[in-house]
Amino acid sequence: MARYDPFSPTFDHPLLNSSPDYGSRNGSFRNRPVGDIGVVPSQMSFRERTKRLRSLEDDKNQLIEDLLFQLEATQNQLDRLQIDHSSQAQYNREGQIRESALREQLVQVKTIMDRSPYIMVLLDGEGLVFTKDLLSKGENGGKEAAISISAAVRDFVAQHLHHLDSPRIVTRIYANSKSLSETLAKLKIIERPTSFDDFVRGLNSSELSCDFVDAGSRTKEKVSEQFNTHLYNCHCHQIILGCSNDNQYATLLEQTARDATVLNHITLVESVPFEKDILAVKDHFKITKLENVFRTTKLSPSSAPKGPLHAVTATLPALSRVESNGTTGTTSSSSTPAITWATMTAQPFVPSAPASKASTTRTSTPTSMKSPEAVVSKPVAKNLDRNRLGQRVDKVDSSIPNHEIQRIKKLKLCNIYYLQGPSYCTSSNCSHSHTYPLSKGERNVLREVARMTPCYYKLDCSDPECIYGHRCPQNKPDDAGCWYGEDCRFYGWGHGIDTRVVKTTKV
Repeated sequence: MARYDPFSPTFDHPLLNSSPDYGSRNGSFRNRPVGDIGVVPSQMSFRERTKRLRSLEDDKNQLIEDLLFQLEATQNQLDRLQIDHSSQAQYNREGQIRESALREQLVQVKTIMDRSPYIMVLLDGEGLVFTKDLLSKGENGGKEAAISISAAVRDFVAQHLHHLDSPRIVTRIYANSKSLSETLAKLKIIERPTSFDDFVRGLNSSELSCDFVDAGSRTKEKVSEQFNTHLYNCHCHQIILGCSNDNQYATLLEQTARDATVLNHITLVESVPFEKDILAVKDHFKITKLENVFRTTKLSPSSAPKGPLHAVTATLPALSRVESNGTTGTTSSSSTPAITWATMTAQPFVPSAPASKASTTRTSTPTSMKSPEAVVSKPVAKNLDRNRLGQRVDKVDSSIPNHEIQRIKKLKLCNIYYLQGPSYCTSSNCSHSHTYPLSKGERNVLREVARMTPCYYKLDCSDPECIYGHRCPQNKPDDAGCWYGEDCRFYGWGHGIDTRVVKTTKV
């Protein structure tokens, strides 16, 4: 019997090839018959084939594992997205509820804000001076001024604040009443200081929300304080500020201009044209004018009394020029100089002798005027030094030691009393000393101390006897400032002034 090796590559069992094909009705179950290993590569053994099948099985299992992992990761991501979506939906619902509540609250707040709106009118009565026409009418002029201010502000509201329905107009005018009334009387704008009291009485009694406040010597501080108080008040829809050309107001406006949220709530009143300090910041604000209410020019210092001599002569009738009295009845070919109060008080008054026949038609004069000494005396002319720009140049005594200046400053002496005369300090509540025995040397030091206070008229002052300063004493002519910086009381106008005198004016 022949033996066949089943594991031999050439194994060919006769029964295998003769087995019928049960693969299909058509007789083709597969590509090769079972056991037909003739078509199998001779190089691939059964173990290799088994190993290959196992590898394919592992790939299939790995694929299944990867698919399951991807499915689980996708499912987890979907769960998180669903949670986030739910949270976002809930947050959106809550946000809509909050937004609706805030909108209602905003409407309520705006209704409350618009319920009692007002316009704040703050005026510096020393920088904005009422017209002579109004001041001369006394109490009636005050009433007319209050009505004119209110009417001008209402026109401004109708033009610029359309959303407001009849806002309340609150007007506050701050000034040093005593000082201002005396100044107006000296300049002949009003007949007497008490006339200004009548004007204020009429102004305060006309409009319920219009008040003239006597601020004493702190006008600028009070105006600035009220400005800051009403600036962020939600009921105040506009501040109409009338200020003077002062560095303190310029600093206040410069600081306010940095907050863009309030710029539209501020309007400046222009009467006298703005000067350098205010011009630098005025473009940030609206500008308006109160026509026919305030002066458009400064108070002229030239019409004010110039000193003790002028203060006395202002109350006396004008003295005419008279001819010199000769010993004979003939008239002299020359006339005497103009008689002043100085010539009248140069010698004690002596009654005149009976006039001669030739002089009975002339004006009789005291004997003291007939003397050569009295006739020859003339008023001493005052000199005012000016630079090439026509600016006033005051002499500064740099030889005075600083410790002496500080010592005199600590004495708190009244500058007006000691430098102008006892009759010139008219304040009944003056807080400075009038009793210190001031020597001549100390008087010179006090004059330098007084120069540290800026003059109201600045470089425009033409009073040769003015005791106040017209340039910063700490400044050098070639510097634009001093070591005080913006805190200097002369900041903005009293620095860098040429001190070379090119012209001397006699006053």
